[in-house]
Amino acid sequence: MKKFIEGIVYDGARMVKTEFKDRGDGHTVITRSSIVPNLEKFLTLPENVKRCYYLDANEKLVLFELYSWAKDDGKCQVAMDLVSLKLGISERTVRTCVKKLTGKKFVQVSKQGRANIYKFDNLKDNPYLILSEVIHNIVAEYYYKSGLRQYEDWIQEVGGEGIRLWREAVIDTLAKEAKKETFYEPYVLRLTETPDNYDTIVTEFSDELLRLILENCNRKATKLGLMSEAV
Repeated sequence: MKKFIEGIVYDGARMVKTEFKDRGDGHTVITRSSIVPNLEKFLTLPENVKRCYYLDANEKLVLFELYSWAKDDGKCQVAMDLVSLKLGISERTVRTCVKKLTGKKFVQVSKQGRANIYKFDNLKDNPYLILSEVIHNIVAEYYYKSGLRQYEDWIQEVGGEGIRLWREAVIDTLAKEAKKETFYEPYVLRLTETPDNYDTIVTEFSDELLRLILENCNRKATKLGLMSEAV
């Protein structure tokens, strides 16, 4: 494994093995996370980056390509037209992705003469990774039938369609509402400015998404005539 990736993995990317604690009201909070890299691979990438909800496909492609060019000090110097050729996407798209990756604190860009030098931020406490892992936890906890136990009354009221509607609402909400900048950016800002309030911020983010999922469910059920009015 490249030394800079080893540093990222051991020092920052701690969200692969995630432990949760029951908050006492039916919800859980993250208590501890860690990553165990596969040392047999040439370039081991943190799992939470590979599945990051707030990086699109092209951003991941560009980030991983830059990772592959990096030296042991975590820096690389590579022309954008070469990255474009390697990935089969336009140079304009590559440059746009680098700009977004910089804004999301995955990459730092500096000048050395006329050349750009790319350095990779430590992933510790990256707010986009933190929120992404909360979303993956919601899917694990609430998409499957076992996650609906606290909503059994709602399921019984709606009837046999309840489970299907709930799953549709989970997917719709996470695919649309959770990806709106107006929704997630305030949490990113809070995690950046007040990291000591991590538990509170993450809990509020999770609770807000669950509230939106339930509202989505109620709208679907009401529209189908399965509920007289939204609860």
